[in-house]
Amino acid sequence: MAFVYVTPYISGVKFQGDWLGALFASLIFNAAFWGLECLFGVIVFGINIGTLGLGAFLTGSIKFIAALLSPSLALCGVAQVMPHVVKLGHYFPDTLVFGFALGGLLWASLPEKKQKAKG
Repeated sequence: MAFVYVTPYISGVKFQGDWLGALFASLIFNAAFWGLECLFGVIVFGINIGTLGLGAFLTGSIKFIAALLSPSLALCGVAQVMPHVVKLGHYFPDTLVFGFALGGLLWASLPEKKQKAKG
């Protein structure tokens, strides 16, 4: 739902298809997003273990950048796998803005964020 909701607001990213195409695109997007998050988690864990905890200063910024770039990289993967459903105008500005918007929407919709806002 978030994928189809954000797409009309970003120029250069076009979704073409029906609900079945949106379902497959979202499945591929989520698989790529989950894989990237696992990869970044392993990298952060390796840095922390390798530096005996002193790399925590470095890994904080890596986790922040990874959280911002993961949706953009996952969108590039979806556009490569399903070019007839998701079309990107330019990879740099369009994909990056779409990833920021989608990542922000997904982050804001997390249940623990709603509980903190109420209390």
